[in-house]
Amino acid sequence: MSQLKTNDDRMEATDAMRLMHHVHEHGFQADGCTWQLAKQQGDRAIRGMGSKRFAEAVQKLVSLGYGVVKVEKPLTYRSLKEMANAGNRTSGNG
Repeated sequence: MSQLKTNDDRMEATDAMRLMHHVHEHGFQADGCTWQLAKQQGDRAIRGMGSKRFAEAVQKLVSLGYGVVKVEKPLTYRSLKEMANAGNRTSGNG
């Protein structure tokens, strides 16, 4: 049972990161990114995540300093800087 929960948690974290990247990518548009835009531009998995998870992703992105809430209603996220690509990071040890 605990292995199943761990896998579910890992999948949820992966989904959350995927949604954050999707929202952030579309947040560079002049009007920012709303849930409506994220749904329209997203695949089935993104559309299935819902507006609550969109709001959570926006909150996390803002707390990490990647963007701001441009408008409260409808919730609109505006990206301020590029996200670091985990695949391009170096350890700094050499």
